[in-house]
Amino acid sequence: MPQPLRTFGRILARHWPALIAWYLGGEALHQLLVQLAGFVGGYTTLGGLLLLPLAVAAKLIAYVAMYLTVRRSLPHVVRPEGEGYREFAVAILVSILPFFAFYSAWGMLNADLIEFFNIASSVAFFDTKFDAEQLADRGGRVSVGALPIAVLVIALALRLALSKYSSRLPSWTLALAAYAEVLWTFMLFTLVVQWWAGVEEWLGGTVGMGWLQGIGDWFAINIAPVAALWEGVQWLIGVLAAVLLVPAAWLAVAGVIYGTTFDSAPAVVQRGLAALRGTAATLSRTLLQRFESLWAAVAVVWRGGPVIFGGAVLAYALWALAERLGTRGLLQLIGGHETWFWSAFLPLITIAVAVIAEPLRVAIVATVYDAVIARPEAGLEAREMEAGAGVHTLPSRLDGEAGHLAEFAGNVEVERADGIVRDEEDSKDRVGE
Repeated sequence: MPQPLRTFGRILARHWPALIAWYLGGEALHQLLVQLAGFVGGYTTLGGLLLLPLAVAAKLIAYVAMYLTVRRSLPHVVRPEGEGYREFAVAILVSILPFFAFYSAWGMLNADLIEFFNIASSVAFFDTKFDAEQLADRGGRVSVGALPIAVLVIALALRLALSKYSSRLPSWTLALAAYAEVLWTFMLFTLVVQWWAGVEEWLGGTVGMGWLQGIGDWFAINIAPVAALWEGVQWLIGVLAAVLLVPAAWLAVAGVIYGTTFDSAPAVVQRGLAALRGTAATLSRTLLQRFESLWAAVAVVWRGGPVIFGGAVLAYALWALAERLGTRGLLQLIGGHETWFWSAFLPLITIAVAVIAEPLRVAIVATVYDAVIARPEAGLEAREMEAGAGVHTLPSRLDGEAGHLAEFAGNVEVERADGIVRDEEDSKDRVGE
């Protein structure tokens, strides 16, 4: 039996119950926090916005825990000697940016914002007896304005301050630093989502877009084969994006969690940082450190080779087909019901399918990642530890000063341009044991 199949089977045999538990816990906490944020947002939008990022963080923590749980069954991914809560916290910290990028790109962040707004507006209108003039800062309406920008700037400033003075602060401020990291990242992508929605609305109302739409309508009426070809090309692009980009994105997320390292960094980034000085250099390093791990994780995709990535795409496509067929089959088995029934039970039905599908997806992605790491020609590694040493350390090409990630984690060192984080203390693994 090929090694990847053995790895996949070992992951499912050893960790299926733990994967289900982590997924259910993350999903339940996510839904609870969205409801809580919406309720608070009905009385103050700012209060709701301060809670909503925790809902996304709940899913992030669940997925990080799932991937760290299966790591002990990946033969080519070396487990750090000092695993534990600190290792878990650092994995979460370095995964925030890529996970939020993935979360917003696939519309999940926008779905959370819509649900938050629906709950908050319902609470606000009911409390004000449907008097819109009394709403003020209520109702959960989020737009590109002063409020989200102020929250982003304050959260980022707090994050930088906690990083700079972490050695003088009590240990409980680590949790505050993690929250500030989640908050400013959430607000950044929220602003991007809102800005992009505004751009799409603006483009839809321009004269040029109307002109292009008119040309398309003319082709559809007078030259049907050309219109059919254009629609086919659009459909093919959408399919290729779903088939290729989604598994690639999940591999990148796994690479960040496991800590992919490789021996090259973008030269333009090195030159750019070398030209910066003072506050600009400090802020730039702080922001670019969030991209170091993501840049390294992208190497998992393109250094894996066409055979491995092709196999990953095929496995992911089969998984997506099975997940869709399973959902449709379950809905057909339940049969037709009134609207109130689907409003109450459809989320539970989809979770019932996901509780089987999500562990399978984690097993597929982790298996592919392990297959890539196993290729010597790929030039990749994942948090290799030296025998008898706390960490395998290499100097960062990007960070000439004390790294903010290191300062957050305490006795943790940020290495190289790949943003790999090491733990220097020995502690028992609490995830997946």
